[in-house]
Amino acid sequence: MNALWNAQFGFAPALAQALLHSLWQDALLAILAALLLAAMAKRSAASRHTLGMLILIAMVLLPAATFLGFWQESAVDVNAGWVPAISAPAAGAIPGTYVQQSVPLAGVLASLWLLGVLVMLLRQFGGWRLVGALENQPFAALPPYWQQRVAALRHTLKISRTVVVRLAADVAAPFTARLLRPIIWLPASLLTRLPAQQIEALLAHELAHIARLDWLWNGLQCAIESLLFFHPGAWWLSRRIRQEREHACDDLAVAACGNALDLVEALTELERHRHPFPRLVLSAQGGSLMNRVTRLLTGSTSRFRWQAPVALAVLFGAGTLLATQIKIGPHAMPTIRIVSSTEGTLGPGDIREITADGLDGKRYYRASVDPQGHLTELYKFNGKVATIDATARAWIEEVARLSVPPAPPAPPAPPSLANMQPPTPPMPPAPPKFSDSAAFKAILRLVAADPAVTARLGNPIVMTTEPVDGRLSESANGGDADLSFVLGGPSGHLQVHVEAHSNGGVWRVDHIDLPDAH
Repeated sequence: MNALWNAQFGFAPALAQALLHSLWQDALLAILAALLLAAMAKRSAASRHTLGMLILIAMVLLPAATFLGFWQESAVDVNAGWVPAISAPAAGAIPGTYVQQSVPLAGVLASLWLLGVLVMLLRQFGGWRLVGALENQPFAALPPYWQQRVAALRHTLKISRTVVVRLAADVAAPFTARLLRPIIWLPASLLTRLPAQQIEALLAHELAHIARLDWLWNGLQCAIESLLFFHPGAWWLSRRIRQEREHACDDLAVAACGNALDLVEALTELERHRHPFPRLVLSAQGGSLMNRVTRLLTGSTSRFRWQAPVALAVLFGAGTLLATQIKIGPHAMPTIRIVSSTEGTLGPGDIREITADGLDGKRYYRASVDPQGHLTELYKFNGKVATIDATARAWIEEVARLSVPPAPPAPPAPPSLANMQPPTPPMPPAPPKFSDSAAFKAILRLVAADPAVTARLGNPIVMTTEPVDGRLSESANGGDADLSFVLGGPSGHLQVHVEAHSNGGVWRVDHIDLPDAH
């Protein structure tokens, strides 16, 4: 149940942040791929294929690293991003209260992405089932002469594994399947329809796929396409990789057979009977026939076109800007609402109510602190009063973690006093208590969100009536604090020693000293 809660309100914001960042990250990687592939025009197709696969893998690893970064960030940093989990505290309808609500955009983006990945994986699975179904169809073995030719080509291409070649009437064009026990399927009519030299060229092409372990790379490519189904940059690079893969196999086939014209004529004949194949299939019909024929006959590659990378740059530059402006109304996803008498840690006389309606059920929680600093809690699950067990406590702590408000903005710079007459100084006011200052409240928010503190006290964190000791100074250039105070929570009380500093009005905690647990 906790995992389901985290997926709704914890996991989803980190995933949504990573997906939005992947728009510009993968667009830049696609542009880099276009430039590097253009620079490698004189290199082998195999080297361009390797480069393309490395960049395609990076298109998944970079957003994955971004996701892990957001997942490990504090709630203050996550909620300050493009798609926060919970809104910042706002003044409520009742005077003196603050309200926070869940922001559904993160859940919507995460759900749409997961749905798209599921659809793509089902599509890939359908192709795998289609290839596997051929195992149950009637087929014929290759005649002895062609078995000898296949063995000779395997030796030339340095393939040590056993390769099975089968003839089937339901196969429209030659293709290769499986990694560990590779198999080549040929149309039953191929041996009578094409000259022997062209058949040998096609067999050499399919064996080249096996020699290069292309079934493995193609399967990895299909998985990446499923994860990045929303990104045209990934589809463009994936299409280019398949093109280079076919070019690399053409090169090996020509080297094994010695005549490029035989392969060209065989490909031309297959084009007349072109048939769509699942993406998991490695077919001799793969890639652009015109590009392959031109390359085989002239040795030149097609000219580099700038339209694709330029379009990617413009499209995803604009797409990223639009993504930051998307607004989705409330109640589109599981919702959470927090009403509190304070935007930070609870103190004497404060209350906090949490109402959640999620995929895992309806929850209600109320915490109140009396004038003496004692905490009283009430918890309901699906309308019934329930004990605050470990599961409920974990939920309360996760809500408290996500609802930590960001630090207030830095105060504006004071106006210049160069042309102003100094006013008559008023009587100095009494020095404020540490607990009443905005600086102390900012430090307290950070301490209450610290994992070590919540691990010892639980949530909610309560500010007791014990006095605050130490020093706190703040100026236009910054500030520092060395404070000691007592915090309370469901697990007891704790004397906390904190060292912090501020820069530009934003406080950061340098060190939190906790007494050893007994």
